[in-house]
Amino acid sequence: MRGRGEAVASVLLLAAAASLLRSALAAAAAAAAAGAAVDPVSYLSKVTSPSYHVADVWAAYVPPPNHAEVVKAAPDTWEVLPKAFDKAYRNPCWTDDTGRFRCAPYFQIIGVSKCGTTDLYGRLRRHPDLADGAKGPHFWDECPHPPKGACTAPPNGDFDGYVNLFEKGATQIKSNPLAIVGEASSNTYTGVYTFVRGLARLKTNITLAQLIHAAQPYQRQIIIMRDPVARYYSAFHYYRRKPSEPFEGPDKFHERVERDIKNWKACVARHGQPECVKRYEPQQLVKGMYAEFVDAWTAVFPRQQLLFLRTEDYKAAPREHLQAVMKFLGMRELSDSETGSLMRLRRFNAQSEKYPRMWPRSRKLLEEFYRPFNEKLAALMGNDPRFLWADTAAKAAAQYADAATAAQVA
Repeated sequence: MRGRGEAVASVLLLAAAASLLRSALAAAAAAAAAGAAVDPVSYLSKVTSPSYHVADVWAAYVPPPNHAEVVKAAPDTWEVLPKAFDKAYRNPCWTDDTGRFRCAPYFQIIGVSKCGTTDLYGRLRRHPDLADGAKGPHFWDECPHPPKGACTAPPNGDFDGYVNLFEKGATQIKSNPLAIVGEASSNTYTGVYTFVRGLARLKTNITLAQLIHAAQPYQRQIIIMRDPVARYYSAFHYYRRKPSEPFEGPDKFHERVERDIKNWKACVARHGQPECVKRYEPQQLVKGMYAEFVDAWTAVFPRQQLLFLRTEDYKAAPREHLQAVMKFLGMRELSDSETGSLMRLRRFNAQSEKYPRMWPRSRKLLEEFYRPFNEKLAALMGNDPRFLWADTAAKAAAQYADAATAAQVA
């Protein structure tokens, strides 16, 4: 009987210890989360509406000193662009020599992949004043010059074909002069040093931002960024897996993390960080270094034409973020019923909830790797701590703590 009593006592002590541990971990996680709390809408107060007409910007545009080099990288662009835009329309539109009414995009969602670009564009498309555009043509980075086939801009893969992608939208704009058209190619922001109508390093020293600005100096750019650890993990599963195949386990992911970080450090030791960013390898690791691409865009586009958003805040407050984006694009404010219909849409391309959880040590490796890049980004964003992603790190730590507690109790 004594042995049985001692066993019961031991079980009770273990249960009490587990309860204390669970409480301590929960308290620690709550304290960390409180310290990292982020107001998801506070940064949206800085968003401003356009204060110009695209036709005026185009008429007043002064080419930069390297304009000849920019044109040389994609001369087919200037074979199509007009001398002036029609001021009767908000969107950049014109009637060409054949009498055809044509329109180019007023805005782009230029990145970042696996950060919610599909969802943002999908909801914006429901606005009555957004004409039919294109989701993900990746023309500026992927369709080479000279053209080598249709690419995503048929029939020839040139700028004329790119403008044709907005032909349906142009027809809609013709009957609604307040409407605009846009596109969303999520590799544009981070590919700024690497691609200019194909691989940049093979033919030019200009940046993709310089080319796009020279062709569309009035354009408004939207960039949405996600915790780089979560973005990298999402990309790992999204690009490695066919729909019919199971997800890779956390062990395979950890191997990739170690290999990519090792390869990155080897490249930096050999060539220096700027060159390795331009080489874009390992691509999915580099895409999370958001700070490294800011200067390339702010060097040519006025800051008020660039809207930087955070995925986690967009997810927490989608209504406010959509309203801010519409304000940024100069679109009319939707009624409550119209906004409600946008909110009822299912999330577009949302798959992260299906992925197996990464190991804590994998997350720790990535958090440490991205920390200096996040710190630089926060500084570039006006010392905004939300871009440190301390809140998502605290949330992940709390989830790991809960899982560990549950395992101990079990």
